[in-house]
Amino acid sequence: MAGEQRDSEKRLQAAELRLANAIVRLETALKNQSPAEANAAGADENLAAELSRLQTENLELKGLAQQTSTRLDVTIAQLKDHMVATTKGQV
Repeated sequence: MAGEQRDSEKRLQAAELRLANAIVRLETALKNQSPAEANAAGADENLAAELSRLQTENLELKGLAQQTSTRLDVTIAQLKDHMVATTKGQV
C-alpha cells in the first residue's frame, strides 16, 4: 500500500509541475503578444481552450489530492490501530 501512495504522490507532483509549466507558458505567451495579436479572435480562442484545459487539469489534481489524502488518513488510522494492538499484546 505504501508503494501505491508513493506512486500517487509522484503522479500528483508530476501533474502539479505540468500545470505550473503550462501556466508559465500561458503567461509568457500573453506577455509576448502584440496588441493586434491579443485582439485577434484566434488568440482568444486559443487562450480560452488553454484555460479550459488547465481548469480541467486542476480539477483532476484536486481529485487526486483528495484521494491521496483519504488513503493516507486510512493508512495512518490502520497503523495506529496496529500499534495499539501490538502494545496491548506486549503487556
